[in-house]
Amino acid sequence: NLFFGATMEMLDMDEQEDDELLESSNMDLGQMPAVPVTSGMKRNISNELEEGRPTQQVPAGICACTQIAYYQPYFNVDTSDVRDRLMATVSFKAEPSFLNLIGDTPDLYGPFWIATTLIFVIAVTSNLSRSISDGYDYDFELVTKCLSLVYGYLLCWPALVFGSSKYLLNITQGPGLLQLGCLLGYSLVIYLPAAFVATVSVLAWPALLAACAASSLFLLRSFQPFMTGQRERAGFTGGVVVTQLFFMLVIKVKFYTHGF
Repeated sequence: NLFFGATMEMLDMDEQEDDELLESSNMDLGQMPAVPVTSGMKRNISNELEEGRPTQQVPAGICACTQIAYYQPYFNVDTSDVRDRLMATVSFKAEPSFLNLIGDTPDLYGPFWIATTLIFVIAVTSNLSRSISDGYDYDFELVTKCLSLVYGYLLCWPALVFGSSKYLLNITQGPGLLQLGCLLGYSLVIYLPAAFVATVSVLAWPALLAACAASSLFLLRSFQPFMTGQRERAGFTGGVVVTQLFFMLVIKVKFYTHGF
């Protein structure tokens, strides 16, 4: 009986201590101040629910472009967005233009992978074409040369067009630098089938010329709404044709020099 009574007293003491801890925790929670929900927080929460993904904070400032977080929103695209933009590139429809389609939401995901795929395709098909003509002779330097050409063109062309249209042609309402990079990146997809056809030496020139013409027409058609005057139209048309011909000729001379 003494042992049973001592055990019951210990259990009563434990229950009393648990009740005191629970009461103290409830008092602490009741004393915590309520956090007000602002309209900005509501707007962010609603945007996250509608889009199905959390919003991202883009760094601001002069040196923001040196941070990786600055470019993350331009790689946050859906498969349907990339598919629609690829279809707009190869469909040759007048309306809507590509720049109107992307609006203020250009992406760098599509241009990056299109350029990377083009580098791989040109390196493989050029080596394959050389093997067909001269026997097996794989040149690993073609990969680095093609990488420098395609990535360099993808970086330099938008900057050149942006600076020329703004400071030489005085086009103040033209597309931004990232819009131009997105435009050029998707235009490179036309060179993918041409690179496969160029494996046959006799068809190298026709295939690359056709790809150059189609890509140039796509760029000109997309930039058409911004060319309001004769001077702007002539300047931009000449610049696109010259740069596209240069890019095509470098591909032909550096990677498909054999045969015809």
